[in-house]
Amino acid sequence: MDAEEVRAIFKFSMQERNIISSFGTQEEVFLPFLLSLKSGGSWSYASGEIKSIAVKDVITYYNDENKTGYTLEKIYLLIEPEIIEKEGVIYRLEKCGARGERELFERPYYINLRAKKVIFAEVNPDLKTIRIREMKKKQIRLKGTPAYSAAHELEHLEKGEVKGTPVWTFEYISEPVKTTRKSTE
Repeated sequence: MDAEEVRAIFKFSMQERNIISSFGTQEEVFLPFLLSLKSGGSWSYASGEIKSIAVKDVITYYNDENKTGYTLEKIYLLIEPEIIEKEGVIYRLEKCGARGERELFERPYYINLRAKKVIFAEVNPDLKTIRIREMKKKQIRLKGTPAYSAAHELEHLEKGEVKGTPVWTFEYISEPVKTTRKSTE
């Protein structure tokens, strides 16, 4: 690592510290956000009475004319989150932490959450920007993948380690190769 790269890392770290302190809350509640930004995925944090989760959603924009695009990441940081309502049941395989295999879980398709603070960030790799702000509303409704992720992280806050049904309890079903008849016309 050269000196210029080290300076850039320090500059970025100072920006992070300033942004985090601007929200007037304990710094450690931002750990899930920082992990989501730097490592990807959704994360949770709990220490004593302090709890937070970061839930990531993505939208890909693609221009068919010039054949380029980017994936915008939306990260919701919820401080002191609680479930208001869940709707639907989705069966899905998830992998978490040090576990080697994925496990089967039931997750809601929709989840309504309330939090003491909801901080929203958009990470735009095309512009190389991270826009972050506190949302006025203290409730959000998530659908699909962000809802599954939120439910997973909230389960961590409630139970610690999460356990699903191991994939090795599934059964393989072998199907014969399908052949098609060629037309003789």
